[in-house]
Amino acid sequence: MTEEMKSSESPPTLTSFWSLPNDVALNILARISRIHHPSLSLVSKRFRSILSSRDLHVTRALMSKTEKHIYLCLKLRRQTNPCWFALTQGPDQKLKPLPWFPFRHHPDSPTVVSTSSEIYLIGGLVNKKKSRRVFVLDCHFHQWRRLPRMRVPRGRHAAAGFIDGRVYVLGDCESSGEVYDPKTKTWEPYMSIQNGVVIEDLGFFGTNTCFIAEEKILCRAVKPLGSDFLSWCNLGEEKVWREVKGLEGMLPEPPAFVSVASPDGGRRLGVWWVSYQKEDDLVLVSEIEIWCAEISFQRRSREEVYGVVEWSRSLHTMKRSETGGLISLLAAAIVMR
Repeated sequence: MTEEMKSSESPPTLTSFWSLPNDVALNILARISRIHHPSLSLVSKRFRSILSSRDLHVTRALMSKTEKHIYLCLKLRRQTNPCWFALTQGPDQKLKPLPWFPFRHHPDSPTVVSTSSEIYLIGGLVNKKKSRRVFVLDCHFHQWRRLPRMRVPRGRHAAAGFIDGRVYVLGDCESSGEVYDPKTKTWEPYMSIQNGVVIEDLGFFGTNTCFIAEEKILCRAVKPLGSDFLSWCNLGEEKVWREVKGLEGMLPEPPAFVSVASPDGGRRLGVWWVSYQKEDDLVLVSEIEIWCAEISFQRRSREEVYGVVEWSRSLHTMKRSETGGLISLLAAAIVMR
Protein backbone atom coordinates (compact mmCIF):
# COMPACT_ATOMS: atom_id res chain seq x y z
CA MET A 1 0.00 0.00 0.00
CA THR A 2 1.49 3.35 -1.07
CA GLU A 3 1.82 6.42 1.13
CA GLU A 4 -0.72 8.19 -1.11
CA MET A 5 -3.32 5.44 -0.54
CA LYS A 6 -2.76 5.49 3.23
CA SER A 7 -3.27 9.23 3.40
CA SER A 8 -6.51 8.99 1.46
CA GLU A 9 -8.09 6.59 3.96
CA SER A 10 -10.61 8.12 6.39
CA PRO A 11 -9.91 7.77 10.14
CA PRO A 12 -12.21 5.33 11.97
CA THR A 13 -15.43 6.86 13.24
CA LEU A 14 -15.91 6.82 17.03
CA THR A 15 -19.33 5.51 18.02
CA SER A 16 -21.15 7.43 20.74
CA PHE A 17 -22.64 5.42 23.59
CA TRP A 18 -25.98 7.12 22.98
CA SER A 19 -25.97 6.07 19.32
CA LEU A 20 -26.78 2.59 20.59
CA PRO A 21 -30.44 1.52 20.70
CA ASN A 22 -32.08 2.45 24.00
CA ASP A 23 -32.62 -1.15 25.10
CA VAL A 24 -28.94 -1.97 24.47
CA ALA A 25 -27.75 1.09 26.44
CA LEU A 26 -30.12 0.19 29.27
CA ASN A 27 -28.85 -3.39 29.27
CA ILE A 28 -25.24 -2.19 29.59
CA LEU A 29 -25.95 0.27 32.41
CA ALA A 30 -27.99 -2.33 34.32
CA ARG A 31 -24.84 -4.47 34.65
CA ILE A 32 -22.90 -1.74 36.44
CA SER A 33 -22.87 -1.89 40.24
CA ARG A 34 -24.66 0.90 42.09
CA ILE A 35 -21.35 1.75 43.75
CA HIS A 36 -20.42 3.54 40.51
CA HIS A 37 -23.74 5.32 39.94
CA PRO A 38 -22.76 8.58 41.73
CA SER A 39 -19.73 8.96 39.43
CA LEU A 40 -21.69 8.06 36.29
CA SER A 41 -24.36 10.60 37.20
CA LEU A 42 -21.75 13.36 36.80
CA VAL A 43 -21.07 12.45 33.15
CA SER A 44 -24.23 14.01 31.73
CA LYS A 45 -27.84 14.82 32.44
CA ARG A 46 -28.88 11.88 30.28
CA PHE A 47 -26.81 9.45 32.34
CA ARG A 48 -28.28 10.92 35.53
CA SER A 49 -31.81 10.58 34.14
CA ILE A 50 -31.50 6.95 33.07
CA LEU A 51 -29.73 5.89 36.28
CA SER A 52 -32.70 7.15 38.29
CA SER A 53 -35.35 5.79 35.93
CA ARG A 54 -37.84 3.05 36.73
CA ASP A 55 -36.82 1.26 33.50
CA LEU A 56 -33.32 0.70 34.88
CA HIS A 57 -34.69 -0.76 38.14
CA VAL A 58 -36.96 -3.13 36.21
CA THR A 59 -34.11 -4.19 33.90
CA ARG A 60 -31.78 -4.88 36.84
CA ALA A 61 -34.43 -7.03 38.49
CA LEU A 62 -35.11 -8.99 35.29
CA MET A 63 -31.36 -9.60 34.86
CA SER A 64 -30.93 -10.56 38.55
CA LYS A 65 -28.46 -7.71 38.98
CA THR A 66 -30.03 -6.26 42.12
CA GLU A 67 -27.81 -5.76 45.18
CA LYS A 68 -28.41 -5.72 48.92
CA HIS A 69 -28.88 -2.29 50.48
CA ILE A 70 -29.15 -1.52 54.18
CA TYR A 71 -31.54 1.05 55.64
CA LEU A 72 -31.45 2.28 59.23
CA CYS A 73 -33.88 4.29 61.34
CA LEU A 74 -32.00 6.21 64.04
CA LYS A 75 -33.01 8.50 66.86
CA LEU A 76 -30.33 11.16 67.15
CA ARG A 77 -29.94 13.34 70.20
CA ARG A 78 -30.22 16.53 68.16
CA GLN A 79 -33.44 15.48 66.40
CA THR A 80 -36.93 15.24 67.84
CA ASN A 81 -38.14 12.75 65.20
CA PRO A 82 -36.59 9.50 63.96
CA CYS A 83 -34.37 9.81 60.87
CA TRP A 84 -33.99 7.26 58.07
CA PHE A 85 -30.62 6.62 56.40
CA ALA A 86 -29.28 4.45 53.58
CA LEU A 87 -25.86 2.92 54.18
CA THR A 88 -23.81 3.62 51.06
CA GLN A 89 -21.84 0.84 49.43
CA GLY A 90 -18.10 0.63 48.91
CA PRO A 91 -15.09 0.80 51.24
CA ASP A 92 -15.89 4.32 52.45
CA GLN A 93 -19.38 3.64 53.80
CA LYS A 94 -21.46 6.59 54.89
CA LEU A 95 -24.97 7.16 56.20
CA LYS A 96 -26.94 8.97 53.50
CA PRO A 97 -29.96 10.82 54.97
CA LEU A 98 -33.28 10.12 53.27
CA PRO A 99 -35.96 12.74 52.64
CA TRP A 100 -37.88 13.71 55.76
CA PHE A 101 -40.90 11.61 56.69
CA PRO A 102 -43.66 13.67 55.01
CA PHE A 103 -46.64 12.80 57.20
CA ARG A 104 -47.71 14.41 60.44
CA HIS A 105 -46.51 11.79 62.93
CA HIS A 106 -43.77 9.22 62.48
CA PRO A 107 -45.06 6.21 64.47
CA ASP A 108 -43.15 5.22 67.57
CA SER A 109 -41.86 1.61 67.49
CA PRO A 110 -43.80 0.38 64.44
CA THR A 111 -43.38 -3.15 63.12
CA VAL A 112 -40.91 -2.94 60.22
CA VAL A 113 -40.79 -5.49 57.41
CA SER A 114 -39.10 -5.33 54.01
CA THR A 115 -39.55 -7.06 50.70
CA SER A 116 -37.78 -6.53 47.40
CA SER A 117 -37.31 -2.74 47.20
CA GLU A 118 -39.86 -1.55 49.78
CA ILE A 119 -39.96 -1.07 53.55
CA TYR A 120 -43.28 -1.22 55.42
CA LEU A 121 -43.98 0.59 58.72
CA ILE A 122 -46.95 -1.09 60.36
CA GLY A 123 -48.86 0.22 63.37
CA GLY A 124 -46.81 1.46 66.31
CA LEU A 125 -47.74 4.24 68.72
CA VAL A 126 -49.00 7.71 67.79
CA ASN A 127 -49.46 10.05 70.74
CA LYS A 128 -48.98 6.95 72.95
CA LYS A 129 -51.97 5.21 71.35
CA LYS A 130 -51.91 2.11 69.12
CA SER A 131 -52.23 2.92 65.45
CA ARG A 132 -53.91 1.37 62.40
CA ARG A 133 -51.72 3.35 60.01
CA VAL A 134 -49.36 1.73 57.51
CA PHE A 135 -46.67 3.47 55.45
CA VAL A 136 -44.30 2.18 52.79
CA LEU A 137 -40.93 3.53 51.62
CA ASP A 138 -40.10 3.03 47.94
CA CYS A 139 -36.34 2.49 48.15
CA HIS A 140 -35.79 3.11 44.42
CA PHE A 141 -36.94 6.72 44.63
CA HIS A 142 -36.87 7.23 48.43
CA GLN A 143 -40.51 8.29 48.50
CA TRP A 144 -43.03 7.57 51.25
CA ARG A 145 -46.69 6.78 50.67
CA ARG A 146 -49.69 5.79 52.77
CA LEU A 147 -51.40 2.42 52.53
CA PRO A 148 -54.96 1.59 53.59
CA ARG A 149 -55.30 1.33 57.36
CA MET A 150 -55.41 -2.00 59.15
CA ARG A 151 -58.70 -3.31 60.51
CA VAL A 152 -57.50 -3.02 64.12
CA PRO A 153 -54.81 -0.88 65.80
CA ARG A 154 -51.53 -2.58 66.74
CA GLY A 155 -48.74 -1.21 68.90
CA ARG A 156 -45.05 -1.89 69.18
CA HIS A 157 -44.99 -5.67 69.54
CA ALA A 158 -46.79 -7.12 66.52
CA ALA A 159 -45.17 -9.63 64.17
CA ALA A 160 -45.22 -9.23 60.40
CA GLY A 161 -43.86 -11.00 57.35
CA PHE A 162 -44.23 -11.43 53.60
CA ILE A 163 -45.53 -14.72 52.28
CA ASP A 164 -46.47 -15.23 48.62
CA GLY A 165 -46.43 -11.49 48.01
CA ARG A 166 -48.84 -10.58 50.83
CA VAL A 167 -48.19 -8.98 54.23
CA TYR A 168 -49.27 -11.00 57.27
CA VAL A 169 -49.59 -9.21 60.62
CA LEU A 170 -50.54 -10.65 63.99
CA GLY A 171 -50.19 -9.96 67.69
CA ASP A 172 -50.34 -6.93 69.98
CA CYS A 173 -54.11 -6.85 70.02
CA GLU A 174 -56.94 -9.05 71.23
CA SER A 175 -58.19 -9.96 67.75
CA SER A 176 -56.84 -12.39 65.16
CA GLY A 177 -54.30 -11.48 62.52
CA GLU A 178 -54.89 -9.83 59.18
CA VAL A 179 -53.34 -9.88 55.73
CA TYR A 180 -52.72 -7.11 53.20
CA ASP A 181 -52.87 -7.83 49.47
CA PRO A 182 -50.90 -5.20 47.48
CA LYS A 183 -52.80 -6.11 44.31
CA THR A 184 -56.26 -5.37 45.72
CA LYS A 185 -55.01 -2.85 48.32
CA THR A 186 -57.23 -4.39 50.99
CA TRP A 187 -56.83 -5.85 54.49
CA GLU A 188 -58.68 -9.04 55.38
CA PRO A 189 -58.80 -11.13 58.58
CA TYR A 190 -57.23 -14.57 58.33
CA MET A 191 -56.91 -17.83 60.19
CA SER A 192 -54.58 -19.67 57.81
CA ILE A 193 -51.12 -18.47 56.91
CA GLN A 194 -49.59 -21.13 54.67
CA ASN A 195 -50.42 -24.66 53.62
CA GLY A 196 -53.20 -25.04 56.16
CA VAL A 197 -51.19 -23.74 59.14
CA VAL A 198 -53.79 -22.13 61.40
CA ILE A 199 -53.07 -18.93 63.30
CA GLU A 200 -54.97 -18.41 66.51
CA ASP A 201 -54.84 -15.36 68.74
CA LEU A 202 -51.21 -15.14 69.94
CA GLY A 203 -51.86 -12.12 72.13
CA PHE A 204 -49.09 -9.71 73.09
CA PHE A 205 -45.54 -10.76 72.29
CA GLY A 206 -43.89 -8.17 74.52
CA THR A 207 -40.76 -8.12 72.36
CA ASN A 208 -39.57 -8.01 68.76
CA THR A 209 -41.01 -10.94 66.81
CA CYS A 210 -41.03 -12.00 63.16
CA PHE A 211 -42.00 -14.87 60.86
CA ILE A 212 -39.58 -17.51 59.63
CA ALA A 213 -42.02 -18.57 56.96
CA GLU A 214 -40.20 -21.53 55.41
CA GLU A 215 -39.92 -23.20 58.81
CA LYS A 216 -43.47 -22.14 59.79
CA ILE A 217 -42.31 -20.67 63.09
CA LEU A 218 -42.29 -17.36 64.90
CA CYS A 219 -38.96 -16.11 66.23
CA ARG A 220 -38.45 -13.48 68.91
CA ALA A 221 -35.52 -11.90 70.72
CA VAL A 222 -35.10 -10.77 74.29
CA LYS A 223 -32.52 -8.51 75.89
CA PRO A 224 -29.83 -8.38 76.93
CA LEU A 225 -28.29 -10.54 74.25
CA GLY A 226 -26.86 -13.81 75.47
CA SER A 227 -26.63 -17.43 74.43
CA ASP A 228 -30.41 -17.84 74.73
CA PHE A 229 -31.54 -14.49 73.31
CA LEU A 230 -33.52 -16.11 70.47
CA SER A 231 -36.59 -18.25 71.04
CA TRP A 232 -39.22 -19.72 68.72
CA CYS A 233 -42.67 -21.26 68.65
CA ASN A 234 -44.65 -23.24 66.09
CA LEU A 235 -47.38 -21.53 64.12
CA GLY A 236 -50.81 -23.01 64.66
CA GLU A 237 -49.95 -24.82 67.91
CA GLU A 238 -50.05 -23.99 71.59
CA LYS A 239 -47.79 -20.98 72.19
CA VAL A 240 -44.73 -22.62 73.76
CA TRP A 241 -41.51 -20.65 73.32
CA ARG A 242 -38.32 -22.71 73.04
CA GLU A 243 -34.67 -21.66 72.84
CA VAL A 244 -32.96 -21.56 69.44
CA LYS A 245 -29.98 -23.83 70.08
CA GLY A 246 -26.43 -23.71 68.76
CA LEU A 247 -25.74 -19.99 69.25
CA GLU A 248 -23.68 -20.24 72.44
CA GLY A 249 -20.63 -17.97 72.13
CA MET A 250 -21.32 -17.28 68.46
CA LEU A 251 -22.14 -13.57 68.77
CA PRO A 252 -20.56 -10.64 70.58
CA GLU A 253 -22.53 -9.62 73.64
CA PRO A 254 -23.66 -6.03 73.12
CA PRO A 255 -25.60 -4.21 75.84
CA ALA A 256 -29.08 -4.55 74.38
CA PHE A 257 -30.96 -6.24 71.59
CA VAL A 258 -32.49 -3.99 68.93
CA SER A 259 -34.46 -5.75 66.20
CA VAL A 260 -34.92 -8.86 64.12
CA ALA A 261 -36.25 -9.20 60.59
CA SER A 262 -36.66 -11.97 58.04
CA PRO A 263 -36.44 -10.44 54.54
CA ASP A 264 -39.11 -11.78 52.18
CA GLY A 265 -40.24 -14.31 54.77
CA GLY A 266 -37.34 -16.66 54.05
CA ARG A 267 -35.35 -19.02 56.27
CA ARG A 268 -32.83 -16.48 57.53
CA LEU A 269 -32.99 -13.87 60.25
CA GLY A 270 -31.22 -10.51 60.47
CA VAL A 271 -30.27 -9.35 63.98
CA TRP A 272 -29.30 -5.71 64.57
CA TRP A 273 -27.83 -3.90 67.55
CA VAL A 274 -25.72 -0.93 68.67
CA SER A 275 -22.42 -1.30 70.50
CA TYR A 276 -20.65 1.50 72.36
CA GLN A 277 -16.85 1.74 72.50
CA LYS A 278 -15.73 3.61 75.61
CA GLU A 279 -12.73 5.77 76.40
CA ASP A 280 -9.87 4.52 78.53
CA ASP A 281 -11.71 5.69 81.64
CA LEU A 282 -14.55 3.27 80.71
CA VAL A 283 -17.10 6.03 81.29
CA LEU A 284 -17.35 8.25 78.21
CA VAL A 285 -18.38 6.71 74.89
CA SER A 286 -15.93 7.46 72.09
CA GLU A 287 -17.41 5.50 69.16
CA ILE A 288 -20.80 4.06 68.26
CA GLU A 289 -20.95 0.90 66.16
CA ILE A 290 -23.96 -0.52 64.32
CA TRP A 291 -23.77 -4.30 64.07
CA CYS A 292 -25.63 -6.91 62.09
CA ALA A 293 -25.61 -10.70 62.05
CA GLU A 294 -27.44 -13.10 59.76
CA ILE A 295 -28.66 -16.38 61.22
CA SER A 296 -30.02 -19.34 59.29
CA PHE A 297 -32.28 -21.98 60.84
CA GLN A 298 -32.26 -25.77 60.78
CA ARG A 299 -35.25 -27.73 62.03
CA ARG A 300 -33.83 -30.84 63.75
CA SER A 301 -37.09 -32.14 65.22
CA ARG A 302 -40.58 -31.02 66.14
CA GLU A 303 -39.23 -29.42 69.31
CA GLU A 304 -35.68 -28.43 68.24
CA VAL A 305 -34.51 -25.57 66.05
CA TYR A 306 -30.80 -24.80 65.65
CA GLY A 307 -29.34 -21.48 64.52
CA VAL A 308 -26.18 -20.97 62.47
CA VAL A 309 -24.47 -17.56 62.37
CA GLU A 310 -23.69 -17.06 58.69
CA TRP A 311 -21.89 -13.78 59.29
CA SER A 312 -21.57 -11.08 61.94
CA ARG A 313 -19.84 -7.73 61.56
CA SER A 314 -19.83 -4.04 62.34
CA LEU A 315 -21.56 -2.22 59.49
CA HIS A 316 -20.80 1.37 60.40
CA THR A 317 -18.84 3.29 63.02
CA MET A 318 -19.57 6.85 64.11
CA LYS A 319 -17.68 9.18 66.39
CA ARG A 320 -19.73 10.52 69.25
CA SER A 321 -18.90 14.02 68.04
CA GLU A 322 -20.75 13.25 64.77
CA THR A 323 -24.01 12.36 66.47
CA GLY A 324 -24.06 14.86 69.33
CA GLY A 325 -24.31 12.05 71.84
CA LEU A 326 -25.67 8.53 72.07
CA ILE A 327 -28.09 7.23 69.45
CA SER A 328 -30.91 4.71 69.38
CA LEU A 329 -31.26 2.23 66.52
CA LEU A 330 -35.03 2.01 66.10
CA ALA A 331 -35.28 -0.21 63.04
CA ALA A 332 -33.23 -1.72 60.24
CA ALA A 333 -34.05 -3.38 56.94
CA ILE A 334 -32.36 -4.98 53.94
CA VAL A 335 -33.81 -4.39 50.47
CA MET A 336 -32.78 -5.43 46.97
CA ARG A 337 -32.40 -2.76 44.32
